[in-house]
Amino acid sequence: NKIIMATGSNPKIWNLLSDLGHTIVTPVPSLFTFDIKDGRIKDIPGVVAKDVEVRVVDTDLISEGPLLITHVGISAPSILKLSAFGAVELAKLNYNFKISVNFIRYDIESCVEYLKSAKQEYSKKTVLNSVQFDLPKRLWKKLVLASNIQETERWADLNKVQLETLANQLTNAVFQVIGKSTFKEEFVTAGGVDLKEINFKTFESKRIPNLYFAGEVMNVDAVTGGFNFQNAWTSAFIVSKAISKSN
Repeated sequence: NKIIMATGSNPKIWNLLSDLGHTIVTPVPSLFTFDIKDGRIKDIPGVVAKDVEVRVVDTDLISEGPLLITHVGISAPSILKLSAFGAVELAKLNYNFKISVNFIRYDIESCVEYLKSAKQEYSKKTVLNSVQFDLPKRLWKKLVLASNIQETERWADLNKVQLETLANQLTNAVFQVIGKSTFKEEFVTAGGVDLKEINFKTFESKRIPNLYFAGEVMNVDAVTGGFNFQNAWTSAFIVSKAISKSN
């Protein structure tokens, strides 16, 4: 007498529900990492920048948190959140876009002033071996070399252009994303049965009486796998209560 759809991200079921009159929000992957080929992150997998800000260039998408450099690009919460917030928009871009990373959460003017002070304080030391902003040493070296600063150059030798270039690498490093990789076998999908067509007191369909939904068959996703599991359990519990009361 009653049917529960708890089929997850199943295209065949979505097609069936669409034929029966339900609106299906186009499904796209969520919670994925970014593939990047760039000399600034080459050969330093495992390096973590503790607190960064990441923006997708020419969009309103922004995120913050730890950033992990991997063998194929970048990952960690700042990236996973961005992939969740921008799941639909990034799919439209075919996972080919630019991001800007602020590794130190300073604006560029404040960063330049900081580096000028460092130039005075560490004048006789080499820039490469004088890590600033509590950055991982390997990442600092990559950004220094990307700023046209030689391995043997001392702080005292830096000119204005070099300081500004280094500040830009620290606060506005632009990377080209060339694709996505699965995160823990990518089990989260954005999209599914339109939430406007579901009664959330019972999770019953507003279009088809006695049809109920639970889990990822619906257009529900968030920035952690834990949230998505909780959505599955909670919706199943509410459906169970609703059906037991109606019998």
